[in-house]
Amino acid sequence: MTALVTTVGTGWLVLPRLEARKRRIMDAHQARDKFLATMLRISSAGSRLQAVQEPAADDTAWTPVMRERFGEERARWVKQLDEATEWMVDHLETFMPTWPGDPR
Repeated sequence: MTALVTTVGTGWLVLPRLEARKRRIMDAHQARDKFLATMLRISSAGSRLQAVQEPAADDTAWTPVMRERFGEERARWVKQLDEATEWMVDHLETFMPTWPGDPR
């Protein structure tokens, strides 16, 4: 009888709290993973934009088609940078308190 009461009591009182805690912990880990992935995207896109410059206008090795495709690719990198930066700013309050350093 004691085992039955313990099992029922655990099922009603303890398990719901454990499930809610588990969900909160998983949500926090997923949010942290997204934040770090966004930081990596910003870093990568910024590095690519800085490292890969457009060719000189008088460079004959570049055809007009190559220049157009390269321009489109750079525009895509800028778009990635903009989207990631916008997401970071929109979710800053979620992560700022846990980030090391002075938030001011």
